[in-house]
Amino acid sequence: MSKKAIIFIDGSNFYYRLKSLTKEMKNISLFRFDYAKFCKWLCKGYRIVDIIYYIGAVKRKNRDKKSEKLYADQQRLFYNLWRQGVKVITGQLIQYPDKIYHEKGVDVRIAVEMIRFARQDKYDTGFLISSDTDLVPAVEEVFSFNKKVKYYLR
Repeated sequence: MSKKAIIFIDGSNFYYRLKSLTKEMKNISLFRFDYAKFCKWLCKGYRIVDIIYYIGAVKRKNRDKKSEKLYADQQRLFYNLWRQGVKVITGQLIQYPDKIYHEKGVDVRIAVEMIRFARQDKYDTGFLISSDTDLVPAVEEVFSFNKKVKYYLR
């Protein structure tokens, strides 16, 4: 029997890395990217239990064109993910007075679920796709359950 794997995708990190790569490749659409196929390629030799995409949810604001476009684009992304069987877990996306959006609660959700699922023996190896070093303590805790973590995009 093959080892069980769960893929934990820090959506914002992955999205911006993919976006920077697709600028050079005009024929790739972020809204049609095959996340499931990518994960199958990444996890060759593993039985994928779940693919989970974590991201801050865009809130609509009346008469704000930027938030409406961000919301519409995110809904297109969510549809693509759901169509491929990828679970979407949202945190908050907050716009500060400097007009820059910041995610809140996404890293915590990833960390909690990595640890909880390890404790529940839902996976043997977690594939963490993130460049966020805040998740290192969660990874270390997962090791205490005799689980492995493969960390990508660091």
